[in-house]
Amino acid sequence: MYKIFIAGTILLTFLSSKAFSEIQIDGILDEEDWKKAKVIETFYEVFPYSLNEVTDYKTQVLLIETKEGLYFGFKNYQSNETMRVMSHLRDQERSLTDKNGIVIDFNGDGVEGYNFFVSSSGSLGDGTVRDEKERNWDWDADWETAATVEDGVWYSESFIPWTVASMNPQTGDQRKIKMAFYRMLMGVGRGFSTIKGSPFENLYLSVFNEYEVKNYSSSKLDFFPYTNLTEDIAESGFKAKAGAEIFWKIDSSRQVNMTLNPDFGQVESDEVVVNFSAFETFYSDKRPFFAENNNMFDVRSRMHRVINTRRIGGRPDYDCSLYGSLEEYCNANKAESSEIDFALKYTQKGKLDFGLLMASERDEKFSKGRDFYALRLNTSNKNIKYGYLGTYVEKPVFDKNAIVNSVDFDYKPSKLHRLTGNFLHSNTDDKDGFGMTMGYGFDPNKNFHSGMGITFIEDTLDLNDMGYLILNDRSMFNGRTQFKKTDFDEGSILRSRLYEIGYGSKFNTDFQRESSNFALKLENNFTNLSEIKTEVFYRSTGRNTRITRNSELAPYINMPKGVGGYLEFTGPRKPLYIYSLRFERGRGSEHSPEIGWGSKSRAYFKLMPADNLSLSLMYQYESENEWLNWLDENLLASYQRKQRTSIIEMEWFHKNVHELRIKTQMVAFTGRDPVAYLGNLQGKLNPVDIGIPPITISELAFQIRYRYEIMPLSYLYVVYSKGGRVSMQDEEDEIFSLYRRPWNSPEKENFTIKLRYRF
Repeated sequence: MYKIFIAGTILLTFLSSKAFSEIQIDGILDEEDWKKAKVIETFYEVFPYSLNEVTDYKTQVLLIETKEGLYFGFKNYQSNETMRVMSHLRDQERSLTDKNGIVIDFNGDGVEGYNFFVSSSGSLGDGTVRDEKERNWDWDADWETAATVEDGVWYSESFIPWTVASMNPQTGDQRKIKMAFYRMLMGVGRGFSTIKGSPFENLYLSVFNEYEVKNYSSSKLDFFPYTNLTEDIAESGFKAKAGAEIFWKIDSSRQVNMTLNPDFGQVESDEVVVNFSAFETFYSDKRPFFAENNNMFDVRSRMHRVINTRRIGGRPDYDCSLYGSLEEYCNANKAESSEIDFALKYTQKGKLDFGLLMASERDEKFSKGRDFYALRLNTSNKNIKYGYLGTYVEKPVFDKNAIVNSVDFDYKPSKLHRLTGNFLHSNTDDKDGFGMTMGYGFDPNKNFHSGMGITFIEDTLDLNDMGYLILNDRSMFNGRTQFKKTDFDEGSILRSRLYEIGYGSKFNTDFQRESSNFALKLENNFTNLSEIKTEVFYRSTGRNTRITRNSELAPYINMPKGVGGYLEFTGPRKPLYIYSLRFERGRGSEHSPEIGWGSKSRAYFKLMPADNLSLSLMYQYESENEWLNWLDENLLASYQRKQRTSIIEMEWFHKNVHELRIKTQMVAFTGRDPVAYLGNLQGKLNPVDIGIPPITISELAFQIRYRYEIMPLSYLYVVYSKGGRVSMQDEEDEIFSLYRRPWNSPEKENFTIKLRYRF
């Protein structure tokens, strides 16, 4: 392991910092230029969503525009007793610390916004906003920010260069942009904004305030070489890898991103998920190459994503039957991921937005790499936006291709109404498939929202070569109606109350009913910052066409009625700690196919003994009678299921340059007293005398990650990871014994040093 430490030290032979202007970003607004800044002081309360003008907490925003970019400073006045100062990970928006920020719509068309925030500790976050209020924190930008705290006030100072985003060309000397400034006071549980809208409500991007700035042109070239050194402890191997990424912003509207021999491994480990269902678990992609300008290619609904970039560099295709005597060796040596030779992305903003994405995988042992292509066209006219997204995947292992065509639109005739839709076509392995989603929203005032949607997806629609589709062969109607009250008397213990009704009905594409559901939700937010949430649901009988994986012997299973609910309590926010408790009880859920009664309990506790240190613990216990699991064809089994999940996490920071994170996630899953069933053509489960062994599964994900920020977007990572999955057919139930199994016999254990540096 010493070889890695020595190599990592050599790689840090030079460190540098970068300043964008003569204004020093130090959180102290003492330069003469700030005296000439535009001043913004009118804020509205958006959490709770009263929309009343704020008079009790003074907030001042200072705004300066230059040819390099935008400078903005915040003066946040409040008592020391209510201040919350806590360092946090980048993009950790829900951290319990005071923060302020800005969201910029550089085109002023309400299509896309860029979010930048800084906490009172100086920790930062950045992300994008699309589809009115859908936020994505995977995008990281090159900008500067700092904060300072004084008696009765804290300040932030930030610089956002024009080069952070691609912009539509605008004629003339002036550019129209839209912005929203906001401030969160976590100690009193309130949020303010310069607009009457919130990302937690249904109106946001469309109600931004308009500003005029000079129509500056910008360009930038960034070169990111990287080196990744890994010692595979489990396999006793050592691997060194090097590559580079190039981000070239040609001008304000055009950008080219290219990567050679890219490092597409993520230093962040995915959450451990025990999934026995027919539905694939979706994981987000934090890789910088794909996160940059990703919104242009992000066409999705609750059911699908036309592009899922985690497919690129994913598990290779294999057909081991082609290798004769080596078939068994081929099956035993399948790789978990593919190497990538190169990837290219080009985007251009204008009257017609244009985007092109290409990536090529390297040939692996017993496998040939795939090639991925995507084309995006998008335009808007007054109150309607519409576009096309097409993908093409070459699969040489199977000598076949996969094509997907998608047309999407977003129509807003007024602030009251909104209509969205997506029409899909796929041709995969010479099979055509069609699908569509439609949604309608109605927002007559700040207290009321109603929305509904329909979905139709043929059984031959397939997006999963480059996209993500939860399931096909589905017709669905669903909706929800919300009413929120924030205008309580001064002496009331309530700050806000939410009522919600949800409903839906599901069919296959032959309109055979699967199930219908109905749910009632109530949320109470109290003046002491505690919360109580509760929900009850009802699910009708219906067919489950997924659990048997399209078996011809049992195409569906008739499911019983489901009923249940949950109760969740979040305690008052304290400077030292926070906690929450949740309890669920029911037969299945409004969406899940379980046939037996079950319960789930969860407890969460977070301790914050210092501004730069936090410790958290989550424990969840689940149990269920008659948990139904598919085994093969029409063979299923019911179990007495029990699952225990523990997550322990520690975060430590030093001056927002050094970051140490230790996280452990452990899952112990047991299925006992199995009873075998055979499904028939009528969807009935018939008990059979077949010996079914019990299930015992232990999963572990453990990681120690140190990150040193050399300069914005340049990092040194030192990471130790360990984990895996152990599946047994025994009756072990002692929780610590189950947790130890993957620790003692890990599937993976490695030590990595990674340096990513920007020139």
